[in-house]
Amino acid sequence: MVRKRLMIPNEADSFIVDEMKERLAQGLTVTIAFGGSSMLPLIDGRSDRIELAAVEGGLQRGEVYLFVYQGRCVIHRLIRIDGERLVFRGDNCRNTECVSRKDVLARLVAVDHSNGTREVCDSYEWGRKSRRVALRRTLINMPFNVFGLRQRRWQRWVYLALLLVLMWAPVNGLGLELDSYLLRIRLDHLLHASVYVPFVFFMMDLGLGRRRWFVPHWLLGLLFAAVTESGQLLLFYRGFDPSDLVANFIGVSLGWFLLVCWKSKKR
Repeated sequence: MVRKRLMIPNEADSFIVDEMKERLAQGLTVTIAFGGSSMLPLIDGRSDRIELAAVEGGLQRGEVYLFVYQGRCVIHRLIRIDGERLVFRGDNCRNTECVSRKDVLARLVAVDHSNGTREVCDSYEWGRKSRRVALRRTLINMPFNVFGLRQRRWQRWVYLALLLVLMWAPVNGLGLELDSYLLRIRLDHLLHASVYVPFVFFMMDLGLGRRRWFVPHWLLGLLFAAVTESGQLLLFYRGFDPSDLVANFIGVSLGWFLLVCWKSKKR
């Protein structure tokens, strides 16, 4: 069947979606400019145009599809199939979208770049670049999958428990050489500072004021560091040391500074 190209806008208007379905059912291809940057670097939605065709046969993991998600049309890559549940993700995105098979409208068959070149999605070169981009996105998302919001909710309590053990347990009886020096800094002080670096990160989803600068979270870290260090005054096997308290404050402040820089860079 000869395929013809049809130019239509990409808004998820019901009339336009119905028109697209009708054209695809007739064996025509539909060319749209969808906008956005969620499929970079392979597709620049701000300047490239994509050609879509009807889905023939089963869905293939790794291919790019047009689907309806929360009332809008989305062009993303299929990364997982769980029965009737399909999981999509943009090549330049961290979050995923879960839809059913009936929400999939079309599959990507070609990309017309703004420089006049055209890439066919059935080609070996496109498949090679797609696998490379998908692997890169998986590696980038790995820290978020391990320390994401859902995981951080229980990791926070594990972290606080371990912190209290380190601050209040009789670690002096373990035979650790904490009086030695590394880069002219006592190993004991480096340990105190390093264990408090992740504090603000684990507390940043508590909603204590503005999320951008995390000042309340930083103050909470300083208070927690002061309480844990001052609590050693009540323990006969531990001793309070003002220099340890300063190291705790430095660790909290360093972690807060790194988090603010990271969030500012993302914005």
